[in-house]
Amino acid sequence: MWHWFTDPLLDLGHSVEHFDHFETNARYGFDACGEKFLQRLRSGGYDVVLYQTPGQDQMPRAAIREGSRHTVLVAWNSDDDWQWEHTIRMAPLFTFMVTTYAEVYLSNRDSYPNLLVSQWGCYDRLAKFASPKDHAFTFVGRLYGTRVRDCKTLSQKAGLKVFGAGSRLLKLGIPEFPGSSRIPWLSGRPLAFEQVHDVWNRSFISFTPMEASVPSMSLQLKGRAFEMGLSGTLMLTNSNPALEEYYTPYKEYVPFHDLNDCAEKARYYLAHDNERQRIANAYHDRTSSEHLWQHRFQKLFRQIGV
Repeated sequence: MWHWFTDPLLDLGHSVEHFDHFETNARYGFDACGEKFLQRLRSGGYDVVLYQTPGQDQMPRAAIREGSRHTVLVAWNSDDDWQWEHTIRMAPLFTFMVTTYAEVYLSNRDSYPNLLVSQWGCYDRLAKFASPKDHAFTFVGRLYGTRVRDCKTLSQKAGLKVFGAGSRLLKLGIPEFPGSSRIPWLSGRPLAFEQVHDVWNRSFISFTPMEASVPSMSLQLKGRAFEMGLSGTLMLTNSNPALEEYYTPYKEYVPFHDLNDCAEKARYYLAHDNERQRIANAYHDRTSSEHLWQHRFQKLFRQIGV
């Protein structure tokens, strides 16, 4: 998130400073992290502070509460599909709290009037729309849960090529097992931010699963739906009404209903590149005009009045 919360804000003409609460807590301790955080706020003269809410507290909550007295303090929740029960208890500490889950917002806005809803955006520095495409059909990311089964099926039926943590297990035909992620030489190493974008930039079609990581939510909006929007790839993703608020199906992306449908559509668009390019171009244009991180921050700052 460092990239997303730096360059787009600089592009908008803002000055940006960072306070790493993870590193500060690890280096100096829990209480000292809160003290250093407050020292920065008291002396900084900041218009707004964006605070990434992790699944585990990094400083005393009293420090966050005190910090909101010195500036507009905005919590940005990253994973409310599985950590909302933790972050909901922190909402009163902040001036505002942002969730990217519309259902979380709709269910809780009356109880927490400082709750806002936003969405992931596209970081435009690493996209290379005109990059030659030498990967046909790909998935890049961490393999877990049903992704292992789905990627194996699509590899067999449509030639899906998989990159990232867990990908080597799939290639070797070894089932995922507890602790496999702690053996990266066997399971496959996670890719750096730049490497992920390189795969998207080079892919004709990108498999984009939207299944949530917890059973209580069947589908969600993954950040990758926006992140790869300028790459020139075609997004092939689960049929999901929530995504239709941002992109138009069959005009800016292609939905699928099950794995057989996904494989069939991957094969079709690989064989009809003019149609694939038309959709990928429209995906690029919609992302560029509406879904950059710059757009997210402009809207957020209007909402909170800064």
